Amino acid sequence: MWGAFNPHSGFPYETSLPYMSETTSALKGFLCLNDSLRIQMNTFYQLPYLIGEAMGIQGSYVPYQVVYALLWWARGFLVFLILRKFLPGSLSVCYAAGALVVLHASDGALGWVGQMNQFGVIFWMVLAFYLLTLGADSANWALASLYVIAAGLCEYMSLWSYESPLLLLLVLPLCLLFRWRSWRKLAFIYGAWYSIPAIYIRLTTLRYVNSAGHTYQQSVLRTGWSWQSLLGDWFFNIRASLEFWNWPRGSWKAPKSEAYLLATIAALVFIACGLAFIRLTQENRRPNPLVERMRTWCALLGVGFILVALSFPVYLLLDSARGLWRTQFLSGIGASLVLAALAGLTSHAFVRQTAKIALFLAFGALIAFFGSASAIQKCALHRWVWERHRIAIKEILQVAPGVQPGTVIVLTNVPKDNDPFGHQMWLDFALRLVYPGIPVAGVYFYADGTPGPGDAWKAGGNSWTRDGAGYPQFFPGTSLANTVVVHYEPSGQGKLEAALPAFVCATPCATELYHPGSVITGPISPIASRRYRLD
Repeated sequence: MWGAFNPHSGFPYETSLPYMSETTSALKGFLCLNDSLRIQMNTFYQLPYLIGEAMGIQGSYVPYQVVYALLWWARGFLVFLILRKFLPGSLSVCYAAGALVVLHASDGALGWVGQMNQFGVIFWMVLAFYLLTLGADSANWALASLYVIAAGLCEYMSLWSYESPLLLLLVLPLCLLFRWRSWRKLAFIYGAWYSIPAIYIRLTTLRYVNSAGHTYQQSVLRTGWSWQSLLGDWFFNIRASLEFWNWPRGSWKAPKSEAYLLATIAALVFIACGLAFIRLTQENRRPNPLVERMRTWCALLGVGFILVALSFPVYLLLDSARGLWRTQFLSGIGASLVLAALAGLTSHAFVRQTAKIALFLAFGALIAFFGSASAIQKCALHRWVWERHRIAIKEILQVAPGVQPGTVIVLTNVPKDNDPFGHQMWLDFALRLVYPGIPVAGVYFYADGTPGPGDAWKAGGNSWTRDGAGYPQFFPGTSLANTVVVHYEPSGQGKLEAALPAFVCATPCATELYHPGSVITGPISPIASRRYRLD
């Protein structure tokens, strides 16, 4: 699912994240200092950056992708470990549910490394609950206390990275009542656990009461608040999370035949591993009353559906509640429990144990097929977006391998229907990564001479000036002499413009100042070469 396209993908957008790592200290880079309620959001962006530095491959996006893959896998493995605590005699069920967490592929942002924080939030949440189960299971009070403290730290990391898991963090500890009834210990566990979301809710309330509506979160709130629209959006998202046959949606940027071949292999691997678990644990030879099995499946179904339902209320506040972008990740855990339970309940249509196992694994394999195909489709799309961006940056570097401080790079002839940036900001931040340590700025124009969207630099007279506040800049203005204009070519071979195009100037310009040869230097930074795979 990950390996087909992701190892060589990078950041076409959210390039401010690696830029922040590159321009701050090793420890401070872990903190998102501009948002106190998401202060831990940068953890899994700073970590791969430091790994790349330690390995001598600074700039490469491969460490980011490896960390992304590990987080993708880890949440499924942690669900498997948690279920082992509740269903110690049904390892094949634990395996199937854990595998289906990894295979859940409803979200359109799946495979997009710029949304690694979503995986990080889920990782901290599931790790926190696993540590809580270890605390509840431990007979040693000192050891149990250490587990609960560690669980609280992970809970803090999850909540202070993103607000979406709040309701799940409130309800997950109640699952302990299924297995542990030591009220004294549970009182200690619940007191420690719930104190953290209580603090978070208080701080959040104070923030929004005093913000006068000026926070980013408030700017993306929905406009329609009728209970019918809220309920409709809620059911829409629940259905999208569970309808695995509809997970592959949108355009294909990879051959379907190859994706389906890989998906078939994934389905066969799911079956093979399931059979191995059943054979090694000899589950099919153990007496297991029908009533007990049905109780297990119904409990799994009920808990799973509650977790799915509680994965969406925070996202329902958004204007893009039906976007299926970043909003479906959190529901993957509950959806996996629901789907595993449905597979188990369906298998009881047969009397013979062999037939039950075959139907259970076949149901799971069907989900594995659609989940893998959907993940490969989405990863291929993100890889295509990255390649489009990478080629545009490569064209700039072909023309200007290095530049003087204070240079403005202008990219012209960008196709409007195939924009590799989407916003002036993403070219600007990409150029900061292209020329590390050198103050630069960037602006691009479409083939019809109109500027790309967003606040931009304006040329007039003998200088460049910044139009609008926008994002932080290196400098408020610079001389028109510090200009390099690159003509974008769809073929991948950009060329240097010999004269300053008229449409670049918002007001009449001193075009005679344009001498790019005096601004261009070299060679290409090895960091940029690794980052944009120029070798």
